[in-house]
Amino acid sequence: MAATPISGLIPRGSLGLKLLLVCLLVLVMGVPLLIVGGLVAERQARAASVTMQIGAQAGGPQTVGGPMLLVPYARTVEVTDDQNRTQRRTDRGTYVIFPETGAADTALSVTERPLGIYRAAIYNASTEFDASFAPAEAVESVDDSYRFDWANARIVMFVSDSRAIRNAAELRFPDGSTTTLEPISDLSLAAPAPEYSRPGLFSTPAAPLPTTLQAFAAPARFGATPVDFTVETRLELTGAQRFAVAAFAQDTTAIIRGDRQDVRAEGFFQTSEIVIAGREAEGAVQAAPENGFSASWRVPFVARGIEKAADLASFNLGQAAGRDMAVTFVASDDIYQGVARAVRYGIMFIGIVFLSTLIFEAVSGRKAHPAQYVLVGLAQCVFYLLLLSLTEIIGFTTAFVIAAAATVALLSYYAGASFQSSAVGMRALVGLGALYLAMYVLMTLEDFALLAGSVVAFAVIAATMIATRRIDWYGGGVTTRKDP
Repeated sequence: MAATPISGLIPRGSLGLKLLLVCLLVLVMGVPLLIVGGLVAERQARAASVTMQIGAQAGGPQTVGGPMLLVPYARTVEVTDDQNRTQRRTDRGTYVIFPETGAADTALSVTERPLGIYRAAIYNASTEFDASFAPAEAVESVDDSYRFDWANARIVMFVSDSRAIRNAAELRFPDGSTTTLEPISDLSLAAPAPEYSRPGLFSTPAAPLPTTLQAFAAPARFGATPVDFTVETRLELTGAQRFAVAAFAQDTTAIIRGDRQDVRAEGFFQTSEIVIAGREAEGAVQAAPENGFSASWRVPFVARGIEKAADLASFNLGQAAGRDMAVTFVASDDIYQGVARAVRYGIMFIGIVFLSTLIFEAVSGRKAHPAQYVLVGLAQCVFYLLLLSLTEIIGFTTAFVIAAAATVALLSYYAGASFQSSAVGMRALVGLGALYLAMYVLMTLEDFALLAGSVVAFAVIAATMIATRRIDWYGGGVTTRKDP
């Protein structure tokens, strides 16, 4: 057979040709890694679906809004028809008045509810609300065309799912009287018309507002003249995964404490302080429960970004619900993040093992068949399947230790048997152990994973270039020339 130009440049059996073949095999190993990555995404979606199903039975993620005042009004306006005739029309609607100050103190009792291999964080929440109202001051800047019906004012609260409420919520007034909150259906929580109709102000919502809130109310119990008053109530409900308190007052403070540590504070407003048992912050205002957490917020009027009072004809209470303070418990599908990150860097670690094997071939003079490279690559791909399946049952860290130990032991034994050298097997055991340890560190860094991966890749390439600086890539081994 006639020699091709390439065969003339790269002799048969040369390390350069072997290197090109190894690079091609690394790319081929990307195919099973893509399959594993798709499986991880599928299992993550399945976990999220089942977690949502479990949580829905307990009420799902809950957002609660404390006491606010609803006041009916009538307003006479002049309108001009298409024939340029001016007529008077009486509009009726409702104004919402937010408390001057409000406080919410929540205690969460969290349990795990399983369904097969999946589970969701289910909580019982007990929230104490305090609100102080100054209604006359809140509406003193409102246009004089509004005539408020103070005698029929109501105090309103809202939740995401009222089916999860576990007590008959009552309002308590300073004189000791109480009144029971009842569901209301005449209050629309849907997004208003895009034009903000308050005189002198115009705005257009930038995004659709939530429409899933459920409201309940009770009479405010004052006469035709508004008076300042305070009110208290206690709300007990269940939910899953996430609990949030809306900034329902002009100046709102909130405390959420619970008996879990796998929690993170989130929401529209940044927490003032979160303390987790075992990691107590010096000077902490709130002590965390034993084996639990405590988070606190303070939202002043300016930070809240909502007026003291607003016309519900042009204001959506969902906007207040969106300005929340929340805690989220680690969802079951979060365990897949580490596996997904490991798969994304899988091609790099397979390449490192292949490259190390090739360097050993060049230095020792022993040969490995391409089929052996393929088997080693497939063993590493199966590692990710083991990691995924075990993580779903016992968690990421323990699963990684077991899967990595099994894979390192298998590859070390195979290296020693293939090269007929126990010393090679021991070196492979140490090297692969260090490699998988570096992989675990890389997977747990999260925000710094890219930086760490880049450093590892650079270090490997640098070590390879130094180790192969005397290799004759056109030949089959190490050159005899000395470095300058």
